[in-house]
Amino acid sequence: MGVVRGRDSQEPAFDAWRSVPRAAQPVLRELVIRGPQSRTALARRLGLSPGSMTRLAKPLVETGLVVERAVAHDPVHGRPTRPLEVVAEGLHFLGFKITSAGVYGVITDLRARVVARESAPLRDFSPATVIAQIGELADTLAAPRGRPPVAAGLALGGDGYAPTPVGESELLDSGLLGWEQVPLRRLASERLGISCVLENDVTALAHLQWFGNADDTPDFALLSIGDGVGYALTIHGRPVRITEADIGLFGHQRLAQDGPLCPAGHRGCAVSYITTRAVVMAAAQGLGRFPAYEEVLDLAAAGDPVCSQAVRQAAWALGVLIANISASTMVKSVTLAGESAGIADAARADLESGITARRGSPEGITITVMQHDFHEWARGAAVVAISDHVSAL
Repeated sequence: MGVVRGRDSQEPAFDAWRSVPRAAQPVLRELVIRGPQSRTALARRLGLSPGSMTRLAKPLVETGLVVERAVAHDPVHGRPTRPLEVVAEGLHFLGFKITSAGVYGVITDLRARVVARESAPLRDFSPATVIAQIGELADTLAAPRGRPPVAAGLALGGDGYAPTPVGESELLDSGLLGWEQVPLRRLASERLGISCVLENDVTALAHLQWFGNADDTPDFALLSIGDGVGYALTIHGRPVRITEADIGLFGHQRLAQDGPLCPAGHRGCAVSYITTRAVVMAAAQGLGRFPAYEEVLDLAAAGDPVCSQAVRQAAWALGVLIANISASTMVKSVTLAGESAGIADAARADLESGITARRGSPEGITITVMQHDFHEWARGAAVVAISDHVSAL
């Protein structure tokens, strides 16, 4: 049994959204994506006259989709203004991140603020079981809200084989779960009773980085480091479509001629240096045993020479990879995510040495390390669902 009756349920907030005049829809999208703004700022961004902006904002305020905030002073002209803000509480969205260990779920409002979160270990890898567990989490998350969610986003490592615009991926291959041609989006939509969108997990996380900051950082790269190497690129506020095959090639680019071997037999590629397995294997050669990844970091921080070297060489390789990204895309902002992203902070000098080896200097590159939390990845999936919803206006 699904959590909702679908988009034709008697949800007042959704009905109000459907009634928005076409000419006013870009205004609503801007407020959802970028947050509260003055009429002057909205008019400037959308290329509208002040009179047109006032006319288009009126029905949005009258229907209760947008409210006026307290008086503030325009940062450009200094005049008092009342910024417009979308009412985000009326609509809810689900987001799910699927890993080899578990399913992580969140429910958010229209501005991607998390209302509740849940997680559960995977009972097995079969599509039927995964869909059942997604449904169970969705029921738990949606039940206390008193109103049904509008849509859900699903994020996991894999490749969709339908048309490429956001939300249209359908048949999925996932090496992580051993899936081939699984219609995940359709199965999830049937179980939940709402529209679902499917996205690569790293790309979904990049949506989270962009949402609300489209002007501050329109160009950035996101690197995910853990069991594998993930990559997402956003240019001019738009994600660049990257297939799973492209990501595989990206992770196996050679960083050094005489580096370690990766599981695919490549010598000196990114996977051979910076994944969790690579760091553990490098330490194991000197320790004579297989430590946990966290133990490697702890021993390195305590000055153990073997683990220090394992962490330092991984950080150096990560720096080289960042330099390659910046040199090829001209992007200067790089976000690191995943279980192994802490390598960047554990050996920052070696990271910068790797950047310098390929780029000449780390100057100008901003590196941000995200705190590892799979619920944030799930929130990224919810943002994909939100983006799909506002794009459908």
